[in-house]
Amino acid sequence: MAAVLCGAVLALTLPPFDILPALAAYSGLALLAAAGDACARRRIWHRAALGAAFGFGFHLAGLWWIGEAFLVDAEKFGALLPLAVVGLPLLLAPFHALAVALAGFAPRGFARRTVALCAALALTEWLRGFAFTGFPWNIPAAQISSWLPLVQPAALVGVAGLAPFAVLLGCLPALLLAREWRVSGAVLALTAVIAAYGANRLAHEAQPLDGARVRIVQPSIPQNEKWRASSRADIWTRLLDLTAEPGEDGTRPPVVVWPETALPFIYRTPSLEQYDLARALGPGRTLITGAVELERTDAGERATNSIFVINEDGERIDRYDKAHLVPFGEYLPFSGVLSWLGLDALAAGSSEFASGDPRDILQVPGLPDARPLICYEAIFAQPSGGNRPKWIVNLTNDAWFGDTPGPYQHLRLVRLRAIESGLPTVRVANTGLSGLIDPYGRVMNEILLNQLAFRDISLSESVSTLYSRVGNGPFFLIVALLLAWVASRRRFAG
Repeated sequence: MAAVLCGAVLALTLPPFDILPALAAYSGLALLAAAGDACARRRIWHRAALGAAFGFGFHLAGLWWIGEAFLVDAEKFGALLPLAVVGLPLLLAPFHALAVALAGFAPRGFARRTVALCAALALTEWLRGFAFTGFPWNIPAAQISSWLPLVQPAALVGVAGLAPFAVLLGCLPALLLAREWRVSGAVLALTAVIAAYGANRLAHEAQPLDGARVRIVQPSIPQNEKWRASSRADIWTRLLDLTAEPGEDGTRPPVVVWPETALPFIYRTPSLEQYDLARALGPGRTLITGAVELERTDAGERATNSIFVINEDGERIDRYDKAHLVPFGEYLPFSGVLSWLGLDALAAGSSEFASGDPRDILQVPGLPDARPLICYEAIFAQPSGGNRPKWIVNLTNDAWFGDTPGPYQHLRLVRLRAIESGLPTVRVANTGLSGLIDPYGRVMNEILLNQLAFRDISLSESVSTLYSRVGNGPFFLIVALLLAWVASRRRFAG
């Protein structure tokens, strides 16, 4: 129960709470593990149980808001809410269990086992980012992100590379309590260096790209109205009006961006909707929008969650289909069995979504090449090397989760990836939070939650980062150095 409580306290480091001192929950875990080592006969199994309890408490307190999505269609999915709220933390808890158990194999000594815990948690949290399709939500970097200077090294070592530091910082009170002065001093010195590096990096302003202006549109449509036939005309009119309206300076940017699945119908050409859209856009303007596409294939009907690039005539000129789908949201894993039990995917409707092919580039007339990302695709580490775009366009719909911590946590994770990649990110959400995230993780021209509005923004210059060139190499080097220190029994004098 103490481990569950420590995990729940750790969730207070996350937005919208952003209580950085709650990071000391890691100290509680380290002290509980040390106490267990001293008294438990089956120490590894005991440590695994402590880790599982800690992970369960953290994910339960940090992810309870997922249950809100089951209330959008409560008659159909409401009964599954308790299963989702409790079941997801149970599925994620083994990652913490594995980390705490692995740390028990380190040589005896509180400092060594605490440093081993930091390295093991870094590895298992990195593993959580891609195992079983991946779920890198509320990772250690997010837990220290309330103070932006602390996460600037993500540009060097990646978001995963911040995990050992975040856990070490959280274990600092325990190290001081155990009078581990050398390790404590090293952690304090590292924190000072990181803070100084971050402050220096944030002293730079992102330079705007010449002529790269974009309008982001947040229509603020409640999820329970989004696909209602009686609301379709009002939604369409709202989108067109926000697109056609002149900005504060009397002009209209050449590119307009709508959120994920913004179109309240299947878009076809020619159609009356095509002419409505062409009229709202006007000459020389382009739309980037989220849409559901339905296609007939030899195997039947195929639905995709897509991004369309539409020109001034209302014609589609480029398209991206979401490649990383949400399990249980956009498709049903083990559908043969689970559908027989009466389960359906939350967002898929009558047809499950099909995944598209990953791609780095979306071509938008008048703007540099963009990397298209839909919804939570933006919380994953992006490929390093290869074709490097100049900016990221991220369309999402967090209306499923209402006014809960979900949208705030989602935005924070996207900000971390913007620092990691060094790319400005245009984020457009149906009900918020929307805005421009610069390559240093700062949010510009933000549109708040449930606010009906548009913003005209100028894209900023991308920043070359070490991570964007070499990928996860620095992360593995950091973990290897920590483990080498743990394994070494050599004593250093003076």
